[in-house]
Amino acid sequence: MSAAQIPAFHLRSRDGAAEENLVLAGIWRRAWIAANRRATVIEPITHWLRRVQTEFVPPADVVLAEREGQVLAFMVLLARREYVAQLFVEPHLRNQGLGQAMLDEASVRMPFGWKLHVATSNTAAQRFYERYGLERGAVDRHPSSGRERVAYHWYPTSPPRQPRRIG
Repeated sequence: MSAAQIPAFHLRSRDGAAEENLVLAGIWRRAWIAANRRATVIEPITHWLRRVQTEFVPPADVVLAEREGQVLAFMVLLARREYVAQLFVEPHLRNQGLGQAMLDEASVRMPFGWKLHVATSNTAAQRFYERYGLERGAVDRHPSSGRERVAYHWYPTSPPRQPRRIG
């Protein structure tokens, strides 16, 4: 199927329904497995569901990409910290513009710049972020898992215009 034949998708904010939580946990788990093919331990879906229920709460803003009522990808923003905490696309739906649309949305919602981290072992995600134009930053370790990760930054090419004050 060519890009022109792929049905359009739209972005919306998460409603937080229990069924939606399970859908997000499933996408997260499948995408994590696809990115960590050499992993010897894969957590059960309950692990991912528990994380969705505890981590995807305010002040986090969860943005979903969906088509015909089906969630295809999601992104978790922590706007006050100018941080993209999570971004996952259903593995079989990659290269359809979903990730790019999510990052475009992050740039609209955080116009002064933002950053994210990705596991150093996730080379496919690193290539994607670099193709998008993110600047590679420092390598460190995740504070809770201890896994090595690399930071990526997005900076606007020109400062966003401030609204004019009238009156």
